[in-house]
Amino acid sequence: MIFIQISTDISSALKIFETINERGIGLNPMDLLKNLLFTHVKTDEFKKLKEEWKKITKPLEEKKEKPLRFLRYFLMANYKTENNRNESIVREDEIYDWFINKKNAVLCNYNTKPFEFVRKIIKNVDSFTAFSTGKGNDGQDNLFMDNLRKLCGGGFSLHYVLLLAASAFPKLLFDHFVRQLESFLFYYIFTKTPTKILERNFSIWADELREITELTDMLEQKRKLNEFLKERFAKNMQEKKGELADDLKRYTLNSMQQYRTRYLLAKLTQYIDMAYKGLKNPGSLQEYMVLEIEHILPNTPEPDLRADFTIKNPGKEYDLYKTMLGNLTLLEKPINIVASNNFFQIKCAEYKKCKYYLTSSIAEITTVGNNSSINRINTKLSSYSNWDATMIENRQEKLINLISDIWKIEEIEV
Repeated sequence: MIFIQISTDISSALKIFETINERGIGLNPMDLLKNLLFTHVKTDEFKKLKEEWKKITKPLEEKKEKPLRFLRYFLMANYKTENNRNESIVREDEIYDWFINKKNAVLCNYNTKPFEFVRKIIKNVDSFTAFSTGKGNDGQDNLFMDNLRKLCGGGFSLHYVLLLAASAFPKLLFDHFVRQLESFLFYYIFTKTPTKILERNFSIWADELREITELTDMLEQKRKLNEFLKERFAKNMQEKKGELADDLKRYTLNSMQQYRTRYLLAKLTQYIDMAYKGLKNPGSLQEYMVLEIEHILPNTPEPDLRADFTIKNPGKEYDLYKTMLGNLTLLEKPINIVASNNFFQIKCAEYKKCKYYLTSSIAEITTVGNNSSINRINTKLSSYSNWDATMIENRQEKLINLISDIWKIEEIEV
């Protein structure tokens, strides 16, 4: 073994550190960025920088968030980004090259104000980790952020680019924006749109959102936000409307991850309950997310029930229809246990006991007065005396018709 010790000043040492990485040692852009910042602070400030850097890495580690993913979203949310492919996107393996570009170094201003730049990253880390746990831009639990988590799960995170860009909004505008973002993402996630399309758009849209957050006049902010929502969200959703309807016609329990099917049923059930009670502002979805997914046509039928369906529905596959959206509803666990795998007529007696109107209305429609909120929502529902393939298709169509009422873009009042 030959050991070579190199004595040099800190600037040269950090250059060696960077060079070693280029020759194959596994240092990532986060390590290299830290290294880069050390070259722009005084020797007696190293300890201070080290402590500040921990405020970036420690929260990400605690939340099990990927540092490079955060760093990529941070760049696209806070700066005009572009690559040699003429895209406003920065890939993980392009992050460090982006930072050391002379133009971008001036943009970030880490050369002359490294601590100010680090504090900006820390602020974004705080927002990023707060959003990932269902909190708003005020650090408090947020109903709409929680809905986003239920829709996106852990597999989709591109929307953090927009959330970080919009994080400087006043709470009223931020909450409104998040609610509209949920509707927009529903259309794109449930049509399984490739993320590369959203990625290109989100980086550009983040630039527009930052400009709106920098406006000092509240009325002008609202107007510009409404314009953004109309041009960026509403128009794109309108283009997706036919595709979404077509996909939902064929939607089954196996079409997407079960947590997203549960989210879909929860939103539908909550919407009907709100209409039934005459409420305008939704509460938490959690009450609905813990309900059991009930197969009206049983998931594990007795032989006589399967045979009955096959005889009465020639050419219709039982195992397909039992998973269709029109055959699914939410039900309290005790009622679900009693309903079990029985024939529809027996199950209906149990559905009537359900406190959620989307389910209880399957067995019986409730009529109150002449023009009550209950009667108005009844026009979008049906009760059934029997349950066959045609009825499942009918209910699937009715649920699809509710989609545009629930996931839609609304302007903020000016």
